[in-house]
Amino acid sequence: MQLHLTVLCLLLSFGVKAQHSQEVHITNIEKKKGTLYIGWYDKKETFMKPKQTVFVKMVKVDQQDEIKAVFDKIPAGKYAISVFLDENGNGDLDFSLIGIPQEKYGFTNGTPAMRPATFNEATIEVKGAQQVFPVRLR
Repeated sequence: MQLHLTVLCLLLSFGVKAQHSQEVHITNIEKKKGTLYIGWYDKKETFMKPKQTVFVKMVKVDQQDEIKAVFDKIPAGKYAISVFLDENGNGDLDFSLIGIPQEKYGFTNGTPAMRPATFNEATIEVKGAQQVFPVRLR
C-alpha cells in the first residue's frame, strides 16, 4: 500500500510547476480615480495585446497613490507585466491624435521615456517563493 502511495505521489509530481502568489506593487498613481488593468504576458508575440494575457486583474483605485495587487498560483517562468490606469472607464489606454498616451501606464523594469517597453525590456522571472514586482506609472 505504501509503495502504491509513493508511486502515485511521484507520478503526480511530474510536469507540475511550483505555483506561488506574486505581488505587483504599482506606484505613482497620483491619487487619481479609475481602474488599473494589470496584464501578464509570457510571449513577445502577444505582449501588449490585452486579449492575450496569461493573467489579468482589474483593480479599482480611488485617490490612492499606490496599490499592491496579489496574483495567486503564478507558475515559475518568464513574464512581462504591463499596467494602465483607465480613468474614463472605456477599458482602453487612450492616446492623443499624435499617439501620446493620455492615461497613466507602466511596465515591469521601468518605462522608457518616449516609447512603450518591449517584451524583453519588461521581462521578469518568477522563481518560486513570493516576489514583489514594482511598476511605476508615468
